[in-house]
Amino acid sequence: MAFRYHPEIEGLKVNEDGTKVIYLGETLQVKKSNRAERKTDLQYINFRGNAYSIAKLVCECWNGMAENPRWCATRKVKAKGFHYTNLFFAPCGTNPEKKNAKRASSSKIAKEDIPKIKKRLKAGETLKAIAADYETSDMSISRIKKTMQKNG
Repeated sequence: MAFRYHPEIEGLKVNEDGTKVIYLGETLQVKKSNRAERKTDLQYINFRGNAYSIAKLVCECWNGMAENPRWCATRKVKAKGFHYTNLFFAPCGTNPEKKNAKRASSSKIAKEDIPKIKKRLKAGETLKAIAADYETSDMSISRIKKTMQKNG
């Protein structure tokens, strides 16, 4: 089992997946976060009067310090645990597993209908009347109008 020393905390060394943490020759107890409201698998250690995240310690020891000190150690794939190859620094709240939730189509309106809608908007018809004809919201028509005004 390989260990690396922490770049800033003298005498602290961590193995590659954070299961064992040693400070000045003494093995520290790795604890699991025990939240009542929302279950989590996050782990931490207590020493020198503070709680330290295992993920952050592993990432700092094995991958180096974060560019920005406010960034958090984030897992690429949650199921793969806290191995240093699965960790990276990113702004807090970043979730690499989250899929970009883009809609298949940006609107109910077909692309071939957009020029017709633009003509009707130029003619002065109301957003609500056009929206009713295409069974969509007036906001969708408003977005077409906005892009029309933006593009000239």
